[in-house]
Order: sequence, then C-alpha cells, then structure tokens
Amino acid sequence: MKINEFLHRARAGRVRITLVDGQSLTGQFRTDLLGPRALSAYFFGDIRPLSLAIDDIEACEALPAETFAS
Repeated sequence: MKINEFLHRARAGRVRITLVDGQSLTGQFRTDLLGPRALSAYFFGDIRPLSLAIDDIEACEALPAETFAS
C-alpha cells in the first residue's frame, strides 16, 4: 500500500487492517506518529495494541462511525 493512501485511510478513525500474513484486525492508529516518512505505526487494536512496520500492512479500510443511543 502506498504511504499517502495509507495515511489518508489511517487518519479516518476506526479502521480494519489486513496484514501481509493474512491477519485482519480492527482498531485505530496513533495518528500523531504518522507521516510521509513513517516506517512504523502504533495501532490500538481491539484485541491488543501493536507496533507495526508500514510494510507489514497490506490494506487499511475506514470503518463507518458507530452511533450510540443515549
């Protein structure tokens, strides 16, 4: 995935990422660390947080915002 495409999607809030090994995870990135020259990204996953190399991310898909009843 190209870095500019990744950055645009990763800043969307909640995302689903697919890693090159086939794993699919949901969560959100720590966006203050993301930039055009980023080599890795910190991911607050729903299961556990991860520090990932950008090259390990095959796809990043923005998820729709959740709505909560009050």
